[in-house]
Amino acid sequence: MNIIKNMNGTTLEIALEGRLDTLTSAELAAALEAESGFTDVRFDFAKLQYLSSSGLRLLFAQRKKLGGKDHVILTNVNPLVSEILRVTGFDQQVTVL
Repeated sequence: MNIIKNMNGTTLEIALEGRLDTLTSAELAAALEAESGFTDVRFDFAKLQYLSSSGLRLLFAQRKKLGGKDHVILTNVNPLVSEILRVTGFDQQVTVL
């Protein structure tokens, strides 16, 4: 997986390319932990091909850490990942634009 990070004020913007699964969740967790001072995180899923339950757990942990739904934003979600979010109910746990 490729992770591109950019700090925009207090928002950490992260573009993901590839699969967010059991193997790559640890890589993303480390990338998130390496940053500080952000109050919101915006994920660009335009090039994300797959999202597993371990990826969902990581997103939920960020939601909890940052204080709620409005602080974790998902953009450019493709139909496959959108369906995963819908079926699991996770689309109600974060902001999907």
